[in-house]
Amino acid sequence: KIPNLLINGSSGIAVGMATNIPPHNLNEVCNGLTMLIDNPDVTVDELMTQIKGPDFPTGALILGREGIKKAYSTGRGSVKMRARATIEEMAKGKHKIVVTEIPYQVNKARVIETIANLSRDKVI
Repeated sequence: KIPNLLINGSSGIAVGMATNIPPHNLNEVCNGLTMLIDNPDVTVDELMTQIKGPDFPTGALILGREGIKKAYSTGRGSVKMRARATIEEMAKGKHKIVVTEIPYQVNKARVIETIANLSRDKVI
Protein backbone atom coordinates (compact mmCIF):
# COMPACT_ATOMS: atom_id res chain seq x y z
CA LYS A 1 0.00 0.00 0.00
CA ILE A 2 1.11 3.53 -0.73
CA PRO A 3 -0.05 6.84 0.81
CA ASN A 4 -2.44 7.98 -1.94
CA LEU A 5 -3.40 11.18 -0.09
CA LEU A 6 0.23 12.28 -0.07
CA ILE A 7 0.91 11.34 -3.69
CA ASN A 8 -2.33 12.66 -5.23
CA GLY A 9 -2.94 15.50 -2.79
CA SER A 10 -6.23 16.32 -1.14
CA SER A 11 -8.23 19.20 0.25
CA GLY A 12 -11.22 19.37 2.51
CA ILE A 13 -12.96 21.09 5.37
CA ALA A 14 -13.66 19.41 8.68
CA VAL A 15 -15.29 20.94 11.75
CA GLY A 16 -13.57 24.30 12.09
CA MET A 17 -10.45 23.23 10.20
CA ALA A 18 -9.51 23.28 6.53
CA THR A 19 -6.77 21.10 5.11
CA ASN A 20 -4.85 21.10 1.86
CA ILE A 21 -2.32 18.39 1.09
CA PRO A 22 -0.38 19.13 -2.10
CA PRO A 23 0.55 16.31 -4.50
CA HIS A 24 3.99 14.72 -4.21
CA ASN A 25 6.28 12.83 -6.59
CA LEU A 26 5.66 9.06 -6.52
CA ASN A 27 9.36 8.11 -6.71
CA GLU A 28 10.33 10.53 -3.94
CA VAL A 29 7.56 9.24 -1.65
CA CYS A 30 8.57 5.61 -2.29
CA ASN A 31 12.20 6.46 -1.51
CA GLY A 32 11.07 8.20 1.67
CA LEU A 33 8.95 5.18 2.66
CA THR A 34 11.92 2.87 2.10
CA MET A 35 14.04 5.12 4.32
CA LEU A 36 11.31 5.14 6.99
CA ILE A 37 10.94 1.33 6.90
CA ASP A 38 14.71 0.86 7.21
CA ASN A 39 14.97 3.40 10.04
CA PRO A 40 11.72 4.24 11.88
CA ASP A 41 13.56 6.91 13.91
CA VAL A 42 14.48 8.98 10.84
CA THR A 43 14.24 12.76 11.34
CA VAL A 44 12.24 15.14 9.18
CA ASP A 45 15.47 16.65 7.84
CA GLU A 46 16.72 13.20 6.81
CA LEU A 47 13.36 12.36 5.25
CA MET A 48 13.44 15.62 3.28
CA THR A 49 16.59 14.40 1.51
CA GLN A 50 14.27 11.94 -0.25
CA ILE A 51 10.97 13.85 -0.35
CA LYS A 52 12.08 17.28 -1.57
CA GLY A 53 8.65 18.87 -1.33
CA PRO A 54 5.35 19.06 -3.18
CA ASP A 55 5.32 18.22 -6.89
CA PHE A 56 2.84 20.61 -8.47
CA PRO A 57 1.54 19.66 -11.94
CA THR A 58 1.56 23.28 -13.11
CA GLY A 59 5.19 23.88 -12.17
CA ALA A 60 5.96 27.37 -10.78
CA LEU A 61 8.54 28.23 -8.13
CA ILE A 62 8.43 27.31 -4.45
CA LEU A 63 9.91 30.13 -2.36
CA GLY A 64 12.01 28.70 0.46
CA ARG A 65 11.81 25.36 2.22
CA GLU A 66 10.93 26.48 5.76
CA GLY A 67 7.18 26.28 5.14
CA ILE A 68 7.57 22.77 3.73
CA LYS A 69 9.67 21.67 6.71
CA LYS A 70 7.17 23.16 9.17
CA ALA A 71 4.27 21.41 7.42
CA TYR A 72 6.11 18.08 7.47
CA SER A 73 7.15 18.52 11.13
CA THR A 74 3.96 19.85 12.69
CA GLY A 75 1.22 19.28 10.14
CA ARG A 76 0.77 23.03 9.85
CA GLY A 77 2.62 25.24 7.44
CA SER A 78 2.31 27.07 4.19
CA VAL A 79 4.15 26.88 0.90
CA LYS A 80 4.71 30.18 -0.86
CA MET A 81 4.75 29.98 -4.62
CA ARG A 82 5.45 32.31 -7.51
CA ALA A 83 4.79 32.08 -11.21
CA ARG A 84 7.74 31.44 -13.51
CA ALA A 85 8.03 34.31 -15.98
CA THR A 86 10.50 35.93 -18.35
CA ILE A 87 10.65 39.39 -19.89
CA GLU A 88 11.02 39.43 -23.65
CA GLU A 89 11.77 42.40 -25.87
CA MET A 90 9.29 43.20 -28.60
CA ALA A 91 9.46 45.52 -31.59
CA LYS A 92 9.95 49.25 -31.03
CA GLY A 93 11.73 48.73 -27.70
CA LYS A 94 8.65 47.50 -25.83
CA HIS A 95 8.79 44.56 -23.45
CA LYS A 96 6.35 41.80 -22.60
CA ILE A 97 6.11 39.51 -19.61
CA VAL A 98 5.70 35.86 -20.60
CA VAL A 99 4.33 33.62 -17.83
CA THR A 100 5.21 29.99 -18.52
CA GLU A 101 4.15 28.35 -15.24
CA ILE A 102 1.54 29.44 -12.71
CA PRO A 103 1.16 28.28 -9.11
CA TYR A 104 -1.01 25.25 -8.40
CA GLN A 105 -4.75 25.96 -8.08
CA VAL A 106 -4.43 29.59 -9.19
CA ASN A 107 -7.35 30.79 -11.30
CA LYS A 108 -5.90 31.88 -14.66
CA ALA A 109 -8.88 34.13 -15.44
CA ARG A 110 -8.33 36.10 -12.22
CA VAL A 111 -4.63 36.47 -12.97
CA ILE A 112 -5.38 37.80 -16.45
CA GLU A 113 -7.99 40.20 -15.02
CA THR A 114 -5.54 41.49 -12.39
CA ILE A 115 -2.80 41.98 -14.98
CA ALA A 116 -5.23 43.83 -17.27
CA ASN A 117 -6.26 46.14 -14.40
CA LEU A 118 -2.62 46.86 -13.49
CA SER A 119 -1.81 47.56 -17.12
CA ARG A 120 -4.83 49.84 -17.53
CA ASP A 121 -3.81 51.76 -14.37
CA LYS A 122 -0.25 52.11 -15.78
CA VAL A 123 1.25 50.21 -12.83
CA ILE A 124 2.94 47.82 -15.26
